[in-house]
Amino acid sequence: MIKNRLTLSILFILVLGLFSACYADTIFKNKLFSVAVPDTMKGTYRADIKKDRISFYHIDSAKAGFGGFAFGIKAYKNPADHAVLPGSKKIGELTDKKGNLYDMVLKYPTDVQYDYTKSSTPPDTYKVLYEYGDSAQIQGVKGSTYYKNQGMKGKDLYGDILSKHLQAIADRRDSQWLEDHEMSYMYNVIFQGLKKGENVLDKIGYAYYDVNADGIDELLIGEISEGEWKGIIYDIYTMVNREPKHVISGGARNRYYVCNGTFICNEYSSGANESGMCVYILVENSAELFPQVSFKYDGYTNPNKPWFISYGDDINKDSWENMDEKELEERKSVFDRYIRFDYTPLSTLKH
Repeated sequence: MIKNRLTLSILFILVLGLFSACYADTIFKNKLFSVAVPDTMKGTYRADIKKDRISFYHIDSAKAGFGGFAFGIKAYKNPADHAVLPGSKKIGELTDKKGNLYDMVLKYPTDVQYDYTKSSTPPDTYKVLYEYGDSAQIQGVKGSTYYKNQGMKGKDLYGDILSKHLQAIADRRDSQWLEDHEMSYMYNVIFQGLKKGENVLDKIGYAYYDVNADGIDELLIGEISEGEWKGIIYDIYTMVNREPKHVISGGARNRYYVCNGTFICNEYSSGANESGMCVYILVENSAELFPQVSFKYDGYTNPNKPWFISYGDDINKDSWENMDEKELEERKSVFDRYIRFDYTPLSTLKH
């Protein structure tokens, strides 16, 4: 009986080993990290290995003369080196044996890399390889350690910033003090408008959101409200060279929102005869808002036809184009998908 059990155990181990071998991974590594690719994709790709990156190419697409690049993983010591690269996002951090810190970045093609003359959709084997990039199994080698999602999530990045806001608001700092310390004066305005028994920390909240789609969360702080004010942002913080930096403060007549997923919209009003909206992108690894397009109603400049539009970095210059109201509203409506954040109240934080 014991002999039979041992025989069955050995057979089970052998079968399990064969089963596992069928689904083993192929490991590619350089001097810093390795990337494991399931053997189910074997024969459909090739890997290009450099000292700080590993790139994967679809063999058939490459042979057909269409590049075949599907995805790559690269280690960057300096965040600014990958900040403005299209098709890139941070996926974690790596520390080498000397203690040097690297951003680990997933890179995707920015143009079609398969034979689009045969089909508008990629071959199945290319699609599988491309989609694997987002879940690629990465490990540090030769004394390096890889930390997935490190340096990306808001809860790990902005604790000191939130504590600073919490303390300032709880201490009832006045508007001037708040502005001098890169905080919106609106926190004082909200405090002044409280009803009996209300807590100002219940009226102000925060959210984490990756505005510029670089893989790293921004911190948004605003008023907890409903209607057209829901999702209003009074302060924006981002990461620059792995340090939190203040981007902008807003107010009642200078309101900020995230619109269409990756744009920041600034609604402003200078009175009954002038108001408008500026649309920006947040530059990666920078606290700079770069203007894309702006719309305004300006009855001072042209009372009979007060609708204007301006593009790019000309927003703050004298290059406004006059147009009909209907046309302006049509162009403006493209940016009407505001994200109405359900802010977490500051009162939930430890104080």
